[in-house]
Amino acid sequence: MLGRDGGLTLSGRGVRRYDAPVTSPRRLRSPGLPVLFVVAAIAVIGCGSATPSTPVRTASVAPKPSLTPVPGRPGATPSPTAVPTSVAEGFGPIWDALPSSFPTLPGQSQSEVGSDASEGLVVRGQPVALARRLGDALRQQGWTVDVGSPLEDGTVVLEASGTPDGCKVEARFEPPSPGDDLGRLLIYYGASCPFS
Repeated sequence: MLGRDGGLTLSGRGVRRYDAPVTSPRRLRSPGLPVLFVVAAIAVIGCGSATPSTPVRTASVAPKPSLTPVPGRPGATPSPTAVPTSVAEGFGPIWDALPSSFPTLPGQSQSEVGSDASEGLVVRGQPVALARRLGDALRQQGWTVDVGSPLEDGTVVLEASGTPDGCKVEARFEPPSPGDDLGRLLIYYGASCPFS
């Protein structure tokens, strides 16, 4: 017998319709099950695609060197250990500067000509008179002073010794050029002398 849809219809017990399982759509019993699969898939994909965390690099900052404080008030003369020493040919170890207590001559100024002395100065006057003047100032400070006679070129050498033993100073007064009154003074201040 033909049914309404044109298919063969069998009636009777135990017989089911032929077209029912074929043409009717299947339905899942639990509509929430596919949603769980989708959420699980997103979670797996999300965890797998995360970029690995790398430690953040911070710029390393070198520590600032600590400075040795200078004793005394600001602007005070540096301690003797702050002044380097060198060796002067024919004299020996010297300080590379003169202490502030060393006597000065009127009108002296720094020489622009380099030397191996502790100090190179330009002075005004004749070597003999200048050597005597510096010798008197050193004697007042307790130095033992000897001023030599002028050498062949007119240079006068002053030698002084002080305490402690081995402390010595040499001042070489070079004469001015002809027609000029400016001479040169080289002072060698021994490294064994106190720098104060």
